[in-house]
Amino acid sequence: MCLEENEDDDHIIYCQQLRDKWLMVANNTMHKCDQMLKDLLSQEKYLQLNQEDTQLLLLWNRNFFSHTIDPNQELPIPFVHLMLKIFFPKEKYREIKLIVKSEKATLTITTLFLEIFINEFYKIIWQPRCNLITEWERTKGIKKQDLRKKIPAHQHITYERTLTQQIEGDTYDLKGRKILKHSEQWSIALGKTRQYIDQLIREGNRVIWKLLWEDIGEFYIGDGRAQEQSIGWGTGSEF
Repeated sequence: MCLEENEDDDHIIYCQQLRDKWLMVANNTMHKCDQMLKDLLSQEKYLQLNQEDTQLLLLWNRNFFSHTIDPNQELPIPFVHLMLKIFFPKEKYREIKLIVKSEKATLTITTLFLEIFINEFYKIIWQPRCNLITEWERTKGIKKQDLRKKIPAHQHITYERTLTQQIEGDTYDLKGRKILKHSEQWSIALGKTRQYIDQLIREGNRVIWKLLWEDIGEFYIGDGRAQEQSIGWGTGSEF
């Protein structure tokens, strides 16, 4: 709670005062997953890899958060926006599947990876935040029964659906802006991603994620919601 911006779920990710804690989450996740992989490798019934693939697997884990050292990037650690919702990055999923060559082993490893990450996030960031809020409520005299009270009608914020119109099979809002379908959003976002990957290859290690997110954000129009490039388990967790 930095008291500088609204304390919403996104602020947990982008708050500058939490960047060091996010690095702790990444480092702890990497070290614990390293041990988890070694444990799986020691049990041949779960994972059977030759020496070269074993080294590739361990390297995959150690490089998962590899660009966390860059102070200019907007996300504190890669893929955090996905993994907090219990989504595993599709590109990382494909990488590990190429190494272990088994769908079952890939699902096992990625599920355990997510579990470790969420536990570290809870311990390092979420639980201390909850403790701060509880202490703040205590100092302000706010009790549990106060939190359960129904919000007065004049303070209630009503959800308003964006009015739309159909024109030749496409959906537009009343300002004439086209509302993209999921497939269209995905296609455009993927094209933007390829564009920035090509730019990254051409320009070396120059950070461009901020520009990428600004462009992808343009496709959240009306009720359309851009799909994220991820593998999902369940409906995700809300913090």
